[in-house]
Amino acid sequence: MSIYDKSFVTVLAVSALLVVIAVPLALRKVPRNAVYGFRTCATLASEELWLAANAHFGRGLIAASLCGAALAAGAYLLRPLPPELMVPATVFMMAVPSLLAALATLRYVRAMERSGAR
Repeated sequence: MSIYDKSFVTVLAVSALLVVIAVPLALRKVPRNAVYGFRTCATLASEELWLAANAHFGRGLIAASLCGAALAAGAYLLRPLPPELMVPATVFMMAVPSLLAALATLRYVRAMERSGAR
């Protein structure tokens, strides 16, 4: 199995796991808790904000996972990178979209706080 194969399979597996984690959040099925969800002081203080923020984050994480998988598929099929860059590139493909989803949700929470939604 080549480094391209291993990287592609890893990204697909991680993306699938993130989607499985994100779906209950997007569907507002996860109550406030100490472990699972988009945890900030604001979201933990309000059930309404917790559900809204986690739905937002869940949708973003699903989109990020699909984006990462699509980028990995492109890199796998086109092989534009030398083998030694494939692993760092796939880490980037998984991490950056998820980080953007988290930052967008943080911005969403702050906007909700400013608007007085609690």
